[in-house]
Amino acid sequence: MSKTMLIDQTKCIGCSACTVACKNVYDHTPFGVLRTSMKKYEQGSYPDTSFRFRKVMCMHCQNGAPCIDPCPVDAISYKDGEDGGMVLIDQETCIGCGLCVNVCPFGAPKMDDERRKAEKCTFCNDQLVPGQTPYCADACPVGAIAYGDREEVIAAGEARVSQLKNAGRNQASLYGTDDAIVFYVLDAPASIYDLPKEGYTLASLGWKTITSPVGSLVALAAMGSMGLTRLRNRMEEVEKEENK
Repeated sequence: MSKTMLIDQTKCIGCSACTVACKNVYDHTPFGVLRTSMKKYEQGSYPDTSFRFRKVMCMHCQNGAPCIDPCPVDAISYKDGEDGGMVLIDQETCIGCGLCVNVCPFGAPKMDDERRKAEKCTFCNDQLVPGQTPYCADACPVGAIAYGDREEVIAAGEARVSQLKNAGRNQASLYGTDDAIVFYVLDAPASIYDLPKEGYTLASLGWKTITSPVGSLVALAAMGSMGLTRLRNRMEEVEKEENK
């Protein structure tokens, strides 16, 4: 049974304890390169203002993750197994071209320019022992992050949405169940949180790729000349390194 995560943004206080806990474990990257971070959204105008927060992390998209196909070296794939399903970057294979950073609708992957690698949440795949929860969930002081079996997590999310609606928060919804293994409880439209509409699969985004003679994939959509130049230069650097 696959594991999933529920992030209740109606409980989140924006303290960034999840970010600190994650960085404490995954400290091999430079300052500012984070696997999870916090975004703040301000609504209204003074003095009638309000704040909402969103924990930004890899959603581990399930129906054609947009980052997988454009990767020119096939460094990104789904983890197999009963508790699999998460989207992982093979750090040995990654060449740091940045395509996954450009195409992710959630802004999840980050570039580590020192290591020339892309970094993102792995669901603590290589750190957890059976029964343990990801470090970000353990660190949350208000219980806004839950982790467990998919059916149980979805049921908890739906119950929370019902509770919010009964309390008059009529825009409450459970986001992500159609496409991901990370879900949000929201109390406002997804667009308020910079989230795309559900059903954002690879096909719906319109990505088209071509296969080169060596099997690499080059994204043709929405890259622009600068992105293509960066990819071409990085591929040349990697080839020179391999020849040495």
